[in-house]
Amino acid sequence: MKNKYLYLMTFSFLAVFLCGSFASADYFSGTRKNGSKPMAYYHSSVADYNYTSHYDAGRTYWNGNSRVNIARTLTNSTVTRPDIYYIGNTATANFYGQIVPYNSSGSTVGPDDYWDYTAVFMYDNTMRATGSGYTSANIRYNAAHEIGHTIKMAHVPIPYNSVMVQGWRAVPGSITTYDSGEVNSKWPSFP
Repeated sequence: MKNKYLYLMTFSFLAVFLCGSFASADYFSGTRKNGSKPMAYYHSSVADYNYTSHYDAGRTYWNGNSRVNIARTLTNSTVTRPDIYYIGNTATANFYGQIVPYNSSGSTVGPDDYWDYTAVFMYDNTMRATGSGYTSANIRYNAAHEIGHTIKMAHVPIPYNSVMVQGWRAVPGSITTYDSGEVNSKWPSFP
């Protein structure tokens, strides 16, 4: 019986040790044009709905890591192909935003494919529907979350101190250690 117990404990330890080392990172594989330094063009809907400062704050959050430079451009060119930021409305309840990645031909692609540019959406009506949760800090969190996807950051589970946790909460004052570490892992030397 003692040998069986020792065998079971050894097997359990090895299983946890070996399988634990295969944990995946919280970012998408593949790369994108300009890596962690894409350009951001604000569609007129951003100013029309008065969300310019919120998208600016979302970019500033990620730009807190020296490997990231999401700069705003005033030109939407098919040559430079910046990411295009929008504000709109949706019929889907509790759906606050999304990104859609595209290749150079203008076709949508998957999260692990090569991206040429993205379309970034935040939904005014669902954010407002949160009632008392409709605060500048929560909107900026949503902006930082969606912009995080544009540099290939993926969702993380709730225990992490990250803007990539799905939901509706206030944005931290500066980039978290966790988010900065994920950027450093995803973009170790680009460009």
